[in-house]
Amino acid sequence: MVIALSGKSIKKYIVPFLAVFAALALLIRPRDVGKLLSAAAYALSPFVMGIILAAVIDPAVCRSERFFSQRLHIKKFARGAAIAAVYILIAGITSAAAVMILPKLWESGALFVSSADGYYSDFRRRYADGSHSVMIKLLDSLAEQAALKLPSFFERTFQVTAGFLRSAGSFLVGAVLSVYILAQKDDILQFVSSAARAAMSEKAYKKTARVLSAVNSCLVSFIAGQLSEAVLLGTLCFGGMVLFGFEYPLLISSIIAVTALVPVAGAIAGAVPSALILFLVKPSSALWFIVFIVILQQLENNFIYPRVVGKSVGLPPILILAAIIIGAELWGAAGIMLGIPLVSAAYMLLREKIESGREARREISDH
Repeated sequence: MVIALSGKSIKKYIVPFLAVFAALALLIRPRDVGKLLSAAAYALSPFVMGIILAAVIDPAVCRSERFFSQRLHIKKFARGAAIAAVYILIAGITSAAAVMILPKLWESGALFVSSADGYYSDFRRRYADGSHSVMIKLLDSLAEQAALKLPSFFERTFQVTAGFLRSAGSFLVGAVLSVYILAQKDDILQFVSSAARAAMSEKAYKKTARVLSAVNSCLVSFIAGQLSEAVLLGTLCFGGMVLFGFEYPLLISSIIAVTALVPVAGAIAGAVPSALILFLVKPSSALWFIVFIVILQQLENNFIYPRVVGKSVGLPPILILAAIIIGAELWGAAGIMLGIPLVSAAYMLLREKIESGREARREISDH
């Protein structure tokens, strides 16, 4: 049960509390303010993750709730049953995919790692004549540079792994919180609505609610579209690699699918390590793979992405590209992911404003 707050109680207790907190923060040394903000952002990340997960899953929960309520006539426990059913379905699909794919993916990766030294030696033997001396020298130089940077690579790998484990922990906590958020959705929305109405005028509240609703809708559509696009691109990559006889199709298509979660340029970023893997096995395969991935990328940019992601967020391709560039400039990696839903929300609100203006002018002209 969420405690309802009146406008007076919010202005009497919460606003002064926030003012005191801000004053204390300003008294801290500047370098410590950054640490405080960073610690606050890290502490809040599971809650943000939980809110995003709940927003993405809520449409499926609402459909399931209607099914339990209208078809099975379980009105009292419809919400809880719907949440349980959706999460069990997600867990089942994820577990089945992990059981089927992860062992083969691990086997493929382990096979490449164990064979990498043999690939390198075989490559040197195969191209040891004078006509390929430049290529051999380049490869030796790359190997030397890799050996020199190996300690820093392991250090960086440890940092990335630690960051991944922290993110995984935040994700798990966020997943648990998302269940609570979905279960208490009506109470939470009522609490937030009461707090917002008390803190601002009715006109400002309506505008803010409309903007947040548009951002939420676009964010959910973007995440769903991006996941669908990554799965589709990874599947096409795997099918093409098997069809044309490339080595390590599951390993490389998994790399492409994961990197494709980054909008537009993700697949190209995943193609670089994939081409290096194939280059060690067979240089000609790497060359043909680059040709294959360029064609696949053109297919993605011109047909798949605009229809899957662009259609889901309602943005023309040129605005998607602009959103990615602007988001990357402003907020880096996070901006790449947030730029599209934010621009999509602004585009949606602008279109609504234009349409309402046209209707108003039409009514005036009719009179």
